[in-house]
Amino acid sequence: MISVIADDITGAAEIAGVCLRYGLKVAFGINSIPVDLADVRVIATDSRSVTEIEAYNIHLKLAAEIFAGSDSLVFKKCDSALRGYVLTELSAMFHVSKFHKILLQPANPVSGRCIRNGIYSIDNERIEKTGFATDPDFPAGNSQVQNLLLLRSTKHENITELHTGKITQLKGKGVFVPDCESIEELQESCELLNEHTLLCGSAAFFEQILIYTKTGIQKETHSQFNIRSNFIMICGSSHPQSRQYIEELSLTGFPVHGFPDLLLKENVSAESLARRTQELVTIWKTNRKLVLYVSFEKIMFPDSSKILKSRMDQIVLGVLRNCKINEVFIEGGATVYGILNLLNWKILNPVQELAPGVLRLQVASNPSVHITIKPGSYKWPDKLIVPE
Repeated sequence: MISVIADDITGAAEIAGVCLRYGLKVAFGINSIPVDLADVRVIATDSRSVTEIEAYNIHLKLAAEIFAGSDSLVFKKCDSALRGYVLTELSAMFHVSKFHKILLQPANPVSGRCIRNGIYSIDNERIEKTGFATDPDFPAGNSQVQNLLLLRSTKHENITELHTGKITQLKGKGVFVPDCESIEELQESCELLNEHTLLCGSAAFFEQILIYTKTGIQKETHSQFNIRSNFIMICGSSHPQSRQYIEELSLTGFPVHGFPDLLLKENVSAESLARRTQELVTIWKTNRKLVLYVSFEKIMFPDSSKILKSRMDQIVLGVLRNCKINEVFIEGGATVYGILNLLNWKILNPVQELAPGVLRLQVASNPSVHITIKPGSYKWPDKLIVPE
């Protein structure tokens, strides 16, 4: 059995999608280890949205449970752009494991996410010059992998050494982050693993590990799926690609609605939130479709990111409780996690991988409802939403 801990739910879904592609049975749990028998157990957390201490404790608890068992392989899924408390979470897992070293490979060359001479780039552009530079929670102000990791994690006392660059073997202890600019180099990273090594990285790296260890057989390509009505889409990402997609939907006539100015202020009354929710319920019942986002502008007040996300969660909860919606599309891990928590949708069954990182799941407590989720920086599949 393989166990995977992810630092956000869209990363967990991305791993589950890879497993489906290779014919593996997946059990999907949120903040807990699934009890169902499966080839792969995927545990989704929201540790990227909590404090560093909370992230450490979440991974310490889950890792202790996993390492008490007899899993053949344990994998820590991290963001491919290294957002989050990566070293902190690895330090927690290191503390309760038998491992002496960590192999960290976040790269995904197919998506243009590469490491050369210890410098992270996206589509040949240093990450500090891309949209990740303005990420509201983990901005990339530097492109050196060492700096990206160290600046975001202060609590990593169990990790004393960090190695980057061209790595051909794992000598000594610590974390090793090999350069990677191609699928071939991703495969070469797999050749470095051994029974004394904890594995961490991107979904692309996880897929190559499945191939290297001959776990599963690739059985199917991505499923085709499109929809015209009876859906709601929640765009919870500030990534420029998300903004472009919303603008395209708006131009093709879909009902696209951002927050009015009143809801972008620091203090908002419950009555204002309820009134806006009712307006959107009416819009959905008229159109049987709805696309929601917060704002294209940068909103600055204390804790604005979390407060605005909470308002979106409450609005979506109100719309879903008052409208019979069968298909829910959400981007952005923190947004997905918050909405699922409010709806108490704790058990999800992976159904289809629509594109890399885009997974459609069935809600176990309400099988007529499906939720499709993805990271904010990934693309929705072409022709997912089509005009009537």
